[in-house]
Amino acid sequence: MDEVTYLTSRSKGKGGQHVNKVESKVILVFDLNTTSVLQSEQIDRIHRELGNKINRGGKIQIVAQKYRSQHRNRSLANQKFVALITESLRQKKKRKKTGVSLKQKEKRLEKKKKRSQIKENRRKFKA
Repeated sequence: MDEVTYLTSRSKGKGGQHVNKVESKVILVFDLNTTSVLQSEQIDRIHRELGNKINRGGKIQIVAQKYRSQHRNRSLANQKFVALITESLRQKKKRKKTGVSLKQKEKRLEKKKKRSQIKENRRKFKA
């Protein structure tokens, strides 16, 4: 969290006159290019996973303006940031290809036979 910077501004939304006076919106900025916390492989992985959330300068910006207090919005931004980074660094399980089971094949063929019988019984003239 030492490499994270916070920007504040006036938030939109409910709050009446309070909204016009207090800077409760928090923007968390994390620079991927200058970080010493992450390894280069991790940075590459984050770039692949979060490509659309990283700006041209290599910075991740997270906006929090849900609450009326700056303190709560700051903690919300921290939570979002940690969740985003941990999710992008988590190894995804590879899907194992599986075949159709014998039971499923039999069930499908049985349905086809029943459907065929229904259509056969609809015929007026049987050859």
